[in-house]
Amino acid sequence: MGRAVAARLAEAGVPVIATSRTPATRDAAAAAVPQLAIRGTPAQVAAAGPVLVLTSLPSGAEVAQVAADLVGGLPPGRSLLLVDLSTTAPGEAAELHARLGAGGHAAIDAPVSGGPTGARAGTLSIMAGATVDALRAAAPVLAHLGTVVHCGPPGAGQVAKACNQLVVAGTLVAVAEALALARRSGVDPALVRSALLGGYAASRVLELQGGRMLRGDFAGQGKAGLLAKDVRIVRELAGDAALATPVLDAAGRVVDRLAARAPDIDHCAVITVIEETVP
Repeated sequence: MGRAVAARLAEAGVPVIATSRTPATRDAAAAAVPQLAIRGTPAQVAAAGPVLVLTSLPSGAEVAQVAADLVGGLPPGRSLLLVDLSTTAPGEAAELHARLGAGGHAAIDAPVSGGPTGARAGTLSIMAGATVDALRAAAPVLAHLGTVVHCGPPGAGQVAKACNQLVVAGTLVAVAEALALARRSGVDPALVRSALLGGYAASRVLELQGGRMLRGDFAGQGKAGLLAKDVRIVRELAGDAALATPVLDAAGRVVDRLAARAPDIDHCAVITVIEETVP
């Protein structure tokens, strides 16, 4: 995801200084996007005095560590505007805002939906939790990546992303069940999918992930392990809100089973869990 974001910005003429956690990923980014200026660590990125920094990482703990590294590497007198595109718990996002704010810095929790394909096309849905001033400062860069909705104060972007993942997880499993049901009932699931795409059941999940399910293409970039992490965030948020989520509970069990045995497989492989009961 990070490379797709960096490529989109670089191709739009935005000067980008980039890093990643592993040398192999940094080398691949440099080869794929020659406009990038690659650095070895977050501190080295910060030393260049960037206008803002975007992060895309698997967990809130990693975001917090990178934020600390960035602050430590800034030139004297410079402040940091951190735009975090990761999916983390709303509480983690609020804590990051508070920690950076106490040091004279600012943050935006800006989780996205649309994946690397959306990033490369500049069509991401960006769910922002931030002050008005921080979001105004980041707007010119974020405009290259997609459509920004200011969902509210710090942490609100991550609440919106949790709602997004609730819908995605439930729909993903529902699509898998529908295609398996068609096959078990003796009807071509590809034809059923085509029919559903013309009516109220149509969705991006049915269009994209449903197609991958039919092809058995499980090498995409929506890792099952990351979706399982997102489901845990939704469960915790729903618990805090005293809200029952029976659809998420059922879908989450399927996602958890897939992630336990193949965390790096694309999450559309939930159909393999559903089809274990299908002859």
